[in-house]
Amino acid sequence: MISRKSDAYQAALGWLVDRIDYEKLASSGSRYRFTLDRMRDLIQRLGHGQHLTVDSNELAQSPPSSETNSAADGSAKPNSIVQSGESTGVQIVHLAGTKGKGSAATMVAALLHQAGYRVGLYTSPHLVHLEERFRVDGENATPEEMIGLIDSMRPIVEAMAAAPIGGPSFFELTTAMAIEHFHRRQCDVWVLETGLGGRLDSTNVFQSHATAITSIGLDHQHVLGDTAELIAAEKAGIFKRDTPAINGVPSGPVRDVIVRIADQIGAPLTHLGDDIQITPDTASQKCWGSSFQISGLGDWLPADTVVDLKLEGAHQVRNAAIALALVDALPDVTRKLRPEQRIHQCLSSLQMEARLERFDLPDDRVVLLDTAHNADSIEAMLNVLNQRMPERQRSCLFGTSADKNVLAMLQRMQPHFDRWTLTRYEGNPRFVPVDDLHRTALRAGLSPDHITSFERPIEAVQNAVDSLNVGGVLVICGSFFLAAELRPWLIQCCGSSPVSTTSTSPGGSSRG
Repeated sequence: MISRKSDAYQAALGWLVDRIDYEKLASSGSRYRFTLDRMRDLIQRLGHGQHLTVDSNELAQSPPSSETNSAADGSAKPNSIVQSGESTGVQIVHLAGTKGKGSAATMVAALLHQAGYRVGLYTSPHLVHLEERFRVDGENATPEEMIGLIDSMRPIVEAMAAAPIGGPSFFELTTAMAIEHFHRRQCDVWVLETGLGGRLDSTNVFQSHATAITSIGLDHQHVLGDTAELIAAEKAGIFKRDTPAINGVPSGPVRDVIVRIADQIGAPLTHLGDDIQITPDTASQKCWGSSFQISGLGDWLPADTVVDLKLEGAHQVRNAAIALALVDALPDVTRKLRPEQRIHQCLSSLQMEARLERFDLPDDRVVLLDTAHNADSIEAMLNVLNQRMPERQRSCLFGTSADKNVLAMLQRMQPHFDRWTLTRYEGNPRFVPVDDLHRTALRAGLSPDHITSFERPIEAVQNAVDSLNVGGVLVICGSFFLAAELRPWLIQCCGSSPVSTTSTSPGGSSRG
C-alpha cells in the first residue's frame, strides 16, 4: 500500500499542484479566464464525451448578465444547452451557491448511497488532503488511485499544451480527475459541486439530471460581479433545459433573476419556502444538532416526518431540505429510501469536518471550528452562537484570505466577541498578513486591548485555548486553510467529543 509520504505520491501531487497559478488566485483585481471549450476538449480526450452537453454559444464570450445573453441581432437569447447523444445511465446532480452547496452536496451523496447507489462526490476545496475532493460512497480516493489518475492526465496535458486550445488549469484537471475516478469506480450517480460561480465553471460542461442553487451572497465579486443579481445570474447558468432545478433563495430581486433565467433556459424550478416548506421541530431539545419537518415532496416522504440532523444551525436545515428535494427530483430513487427511517439513519449521523464542528474541553469550555469566510457564512455562524450560547464569554481566532471582504466580516462579528486572536495560515500564499489584519481589525472597531496577534497559527490556537475562562467559547473561523491547519491540533489536544465525531453514516465522513 502506497502512503502519502511515498516518493511516487509526492511526485504526482507535485506535478498537479504546479498547475496552480497562485499569483493569479491571490490578485483581488484579476478576472479569471474560463474556457469551457478547453474543459470539453479535456473530457473528450479522456473518452467521456458522452456525458457532455453541447453548447450552441461559447458562453465564455458572453458577459455576465442578470437579464439575458444578447444575440447578434440584439434580441434576447438564452444559453442553448442540449444533450449530447443518448442517456449514459449515469445520473448527475449539480449544485451551485455562495454557501451551503458543499454541505448539501454531501447530504445528497449520503442519501443516494443510503438508497443503494454507488455515488461519486466531487467537492472543493479540500480541507487537509487533495483526495478529499474525490469520494466514492464516502471514501476518499486512495494514494494509489491518485497516482493513477494524475498519471492519466500527463499525456493529455502535454498534448493540449501543444495545441491552440492550451493546457488545462488546476481546477479543470481536478474536475477531469473526478470524472475519471467515478468512471473507474463504476458510479451510478455523480454529485458535482461548482468551484466558482456556475455558468462558466468547469463542472458546467456535463448534462445534469437535477440542479440546485443553495444561496446567493456577495463573494468573489471580482470574478462574478459586484451585485447579488449578477452573481445569481452566474450561478443560475448551471440550469439545463427540462432538468429539474431547486432554488434555495428567498423571494425578492435576486430570486427574480433566477426565475427569469430558468424560464429562458426551460428548466422547471421548485422553490424552497414556497413549493417546499420546512418547519423547525421545536419539541426537540437536542444539546447540539437540528430537527425539522418538511412538506411538498413526493408521497415517499410524509409531511409529518421529523428529520434529525447531527449538524447544527438553521442554514444546515435549509441545506438538508435542498438535498432531499434534489433526491426527490431523480427518477426511481425515492422508493429506495423507504421507510423514512433510512433518511433518519443517514442524516442524524452525518458530520462534516469544520462545519461548526464542536470540541468539548474541561471546565465546560467549548471550541467551535468553522470554515466561515464570507458575510453569509459568518452570519450563519453568529446565528447559531447567539441561539445556542447566548450567555457565554466568547473569543474568536481569525485568519483569512486576501480576496475576502475582511473589513465586512470583522465589523459583523465585532459586537459578538469579547477577545480576539489574529493569525494567518502557513500552507498557502493567499493569506492576509497579520499586521494588515490587525490594522483592518482596528478599522472595524475592535479594541486594541482585546487583540492578540500571532504569526504562527499553532501558537495562536494554543494561546487562545489556554486563555479560555470556565464556560468560555472559542470560535475559529475565516478560512478553509486555517481550519485545515488547526483541526489536527484540536483533535490531538481536545479529542473528539460525541458531537464532533466524524460521520458514521453510510455516506461516510465529509467536508461540505
